[in-house]
Amino acid sequence: MDHHYIPQFYLRPWLGADHKLQEFRRGYGGWIQSGRYGTKVTGFEKNLYRVPGVTAATQHNVERIFMGMVDTRAADVRDMLLQGSVPNQPHLRHSWARFICSLLLRHPDSIHTFKERYRRDFNASNPRLQARYEEIKKEGFPDTLEEFLTLRDPTMLEREAIITAAKMMESEGTMALLTGMRWAVYDTSTVSRKLMTSDRPAVCTNGFGSLNGHLGLAISPTKLFLAATFDVQMDFMLKTSAGKMVRLANAAVIGQGRKYVYAVDDSSLAEVRRLMGKQDYFELVSKSK
Repeated sequence: MDHHYIPQFYLRPWLGADHKLQEFRRGYGGWIQSGRYGTKVTGFEKNLYRVPGVTAATQHNVERIFMGMVDTRAADVRDMLLQGSVPNQPHLRHSWARFICSLLLRHPDSIHTFKERYRRDFNASNPRLQARYEEIKKEGFPDTLEEFLTLRDPTMLEREAIITAAKMMESEGTMALLTGMRWAVYDTSTVSRKLMTSDRPAVCTNGFGSLNGHLGLAISPTKLFLAATFDVQMDFMLKTSAGKMVRLANAAVIGQGRKYVYAVDDSSLAEVRRLMGKQDYFELVSKSK
């Protein structure tokens, strides 16, 4: 099953009259190609959030039910933001914050890293369980508790990692920080150059809690969602010229893009080939502890 880590609803504002958007894709040998595609055939990985070890009817529930709920509710808020209306209602802010949080974790690289981290932390955080296992294990049993559990249920750790990752996408701490930030929508329609996006679309600088911490997310070719921890940072961003804002936002999402960058046309191909993959990005979970 195709699991879209870049939701189709999110990409639709970039569609042209042909019902396609411009996709820049890193292909064989790292070469970046450009073409026009519909939202259904881009930004996905097969079985990315598949839950192993369960029934065929429920193995895709994280994608179908959880991600479906996250994206459906976020789409309503995105439509409000596109009209320039910033929601104050707690349930709407919660829905949008959860969507942003999901974007920081649902990328294939992040999911695969999280699975590795979960397995590593399981071993590191269970010395007492390991000691107890060694007391009761019988002849012929494997040396470690992980090996024993894997023999009994080879899918256990991966299954728990996927479920835990989904829960992290709406963790109370991160959600509280995001919903508590000042939000705004920056209209860039006064300049001809259009906003772009990528498979790492959320640009988060200096974290959520610092004085100059802020986040930006292009929600259309002419609208940029902004969030800032404090008013002083938001005021600074809102005073930035539209031309500079588009230039900085595009450079960031191109630089953060790993496999996909998106635009309304192919006029930025040279820039994408020069910048794509050259910039680090904020993650909820890193490889190092």
